[in-house]
Amino acid sequence: MTARTRSDVPMLSAFPATARRLLLSISLGWVLVGAVEAAAYTGLALAIANRGRPEGVLVLAAVSVIVTVLCSRAGYLAGARFAGDLYRALGIALARTKLAWFTPAHRSLVTQAAGVGIPSLMGVPAHQLQTLILAPLVPVLLVAGTAVVGGPAPASVAAALLVVALSAQVLAQRRLARADAARHVADRHATAATLELVDHLELLQTVAGPAGALARTEDHWLPQEAAMRRTNRAAAPATFASALATALPLGGILLFLTATGGLADPFAALALIVLVGRASAPLDDLALAGIAVSELRATSAAYRDVVTAPALSVPAVGSGVLPRDNRIELRSVAASTALEPVTATIREGSRTHIAGPSGSGKSTLLGLLLRFDDPDIGEIALGGVPLGALTEGELVSRVAYVPQDPVVFTGTIASNIRIGRPEVGEEQIVAAAQKAGLGSVLDRDPAGIHQEVGRHGAALSGGERQRLAIARALIKDAPVIVLDEATSALDETTERAVVAAVTSADATIVFVTHRSPEIWEPDQSIELRGERV
Repeated sequence: MTARTRSDVPMLSAFPATARRLLLSISLGWVLVGAVEAAAYTGLALAIANRGRPEGVLVLAAVSVIVTVLCSRAGYLAGARFAGDLYRALGIALARTKLAWFTPAHRSLVTQAAGVGIPSLMGVPAHQLQTLILAPLVPVLLVAGTAVVGGPAPASVAAALLVVALSAQVLAQRRLARADAARHVADRHATAATLELVDHLELLQTVAGPAGALARTEDHWLPQEAAMRRTNRAAAPATFASALATALPLGGILLFLTATGGLADPFAALALIVLVGRASAPLDDLALAGIAVSELRATSAAYRDVVTAPALSVPAVGSGVLPRDNRIELRSVAASTALEPVTATIREGSRTHIAGPSGSGKSTLLGLLLRFDDPDIGEIALGGVPLGALTEGELVSRVAYVPQDPVVFTGTIASNIRIGRPEVGEEQIVAAAQKAGLGSVLDRDPAGIHQEVGRHGAALSGGERQRLAIARALIKDAPVIVLDEATSALDETTERAVVAAVTSADATIVFVTHRSPEIWEPDQSIELRGERV
């Protein structure tokens, strides 16, 4: 049996169950709106043909208006809930997605899904569903109403005319969809290029100057512009076909009535014209829905690709086995990217140096220890329990991580340090900051730990950002600390002080450094040869 790819997953099945139920309930509401509206028009036609009294027609019209207003309001309210459900599911999926999946192209996909896709999908319950359900449903029901008012012959002619008009619309929409498909690919590439420009503007301007910095991005903006022009050119004939298709049923029924003498009874003829004219009106909406349908497919596909990205398996809360200690065992662990098979034991409370040449898989191994991904071969156990059997909360509570390029969030020093333990008090934050060598940073501003760090830590130097990340790890008080070149931006004196603070913690320490590991006083070293076996 072949494995299913993400493209094999139906788009609607990628939506959470609550969102699908919401769409179903609103869809049924629009079906009711269509049925009531068709009944009102049929009642109007019967009243015209039979010179009937208007009271019944007015009642049906009032019911139709009320049902439409209620369904529209429900659609708007459902749109907010629908977007909330999608964002919630997206967040859960991103939290469990393997970090290796987050390539630049996939980052732009996430940006497109979260920043553009979900807000546009928010309008589905109130707008797109209304068009996609009422546009085909109302004509079908009104053809039945035509049979009730004028008999089978006018109904058959009206049905044939509507089918021809709809076929013309479908052909125009397909041409429009083909022309518009390339635009979504161009949009995605342009988004990725824009993110690259924003993230690396300093470097690009330094290397290539202001004009050159834009050159790489413009290489993607120009295809996007060309794709939009192609879509606009394809939209013109689609709109023209829409106008012809809308006029065809009404003109055709007039010719039929003229040829068959149906105009002899002007009231009956007017009744049929009213029904056929209303039945043909939604065909214009169908033509204009061509781009909307294409947009929905693209945004739904982007959302599906994100929420179905390769994810780590997570045991249910309460089902995980607790580790008996903090001993780490590597059992023939290997990854296809760079890491050769490694078998080793990291004792509880020890200091282990991960060594090896560049490209040997040191960072890959640390990522596996943190369970950013699962090894292709072998197994990692903590306290005798495989990492995959630990709940997210259990693993997070036991491991602290300091990367070489730490993430600093816009806010204060305190808000960044307490991310792992929101409940800690200010005295503990100050103590952790002092241990990590941030004393001079706290002293230079009267706000102390409450001073702003700037956008993504722009007010801090590279070494200060590293020390802030170390303080974040220390205050977590985790039994295992993993450090990947965590002191690379520090001078020798500061590094010794910070390392002394880290190694004084009652924790198992696993570290990578390109400097001399002697100041860490390691108990053992795991040497990676960089040869994939």
